Amino acid sequence: MAETITSITERLLAEVPEQYDTTEGTYTYDIEKSVAVEFDNAYDQLETVRKQSHVSTASGTYLEKCVAHFGLYRKSATYATGNITVTGTSGAVLPVGSKVAAGNVMFTVNDTVTIGDDGTASAPVICDTAGTQGNVLAGYINRFPVTISGLLRVTNEHATTGGSNDETDTQLRERYNEYISRPVTSGNKYQYISWAKSVPGVGDAKCIPLWNGPGTVKVIIVDTENQIAPAELVKKVKEYIDDLKPVGADLTVGTAEEIAINVSCKIEMTGNVTENIKKNISEYLTKISFSKGYVSYAKIGQAILNTDGVTDYTNLTVNQSTNNVPITETQIAVLGVLKID
Repeated sequence: MAETITSITERLLAEVPEQYDTTEGTYTYDIEKSVAVEFDNAYDQLETVRKQSHVSTASGTYLEKCVAHFGLYRKSATYATGNITVTGTSGAVLPVGSKVAAGNVMFTVNDTVTIGDDGTASAPVICDTAGTQGNVLAGYINRFPVTISGLLRVTNEHATTGGSNDETDTQLRERYNEYISRPVTSGNKYQYISWAKSVPGVGDAKCIPLWNGPGTVKVIIVDTENQIAPAELVKKVKEYIDDLKPVGADLTVGTAEEIAINVSCKIEMTGNVTENIKKNISEYLTKISFSKGYVSYAKIGQAILNTDGVTDYTNLTVNQSTNNVPITETQIAVLGVLKID
């Protein structure tokens, strides 16, 4: 900043007639330096305008304004949903609006249910906070923040799904670049992909034209974590595209199919490393989900070897093979059985 102000001041002083004293500390010098400071501020503002006027460098609301010219808008965070099973006294009521919790993550019950003769009842819930923090694993919802008469226990037999964070600048910029690089015209496959990915909660999408004969189109989606999309999200995408697609197009929307990756190996280790191995393998599978056409045998081995406490491994098989495991374009790989000898 100081060098910039100095260089501007020097240029201004160079235009002052010689009969005026321009040495530092004089009135003329101080006036010109004050002007230089304002010029420097103006240059900074111009640089900001330049950066915020282009998609590649814009951020925040400026990026949103840039991509809005192309009909693209930032996707808002979505709320995770699921079902809970409540145990209690027959006839006890769980009112709509009641709260259940997984740690500090709160969920609201969407429907009033009554405990049946078997001592249980099932109810739909939605997370109070939008975002991925609402996607909790099976069994994590386990308490009532406020005691409800006649109710003893609560759990979720299946993971809650559908929660996604606000689309980041990077994600929005990537969606714009994809839109520009893949020409969208008259209901071609790129337009179906663009439509699907504009729905909040969708992480990625693929389109299969003519999948079941002339006039048929199939769109496959995954959530923002590149995992199986919940039924409610699939329904939203179908309804959204139905209002936009060309007349006569027979649209089917679905989610990806899971393929289990079973891993077996002998490990040289220090301590209990099984859970960390599972974590590392799962992270690799999530990274390649819906993008790679195979699961790399070598990458599975690398994920194992990169686990703290693992010094070496032998006899590694992936789905009972020592080769890469092929995956179709509609499948995503998930960790199945991990067997460690």
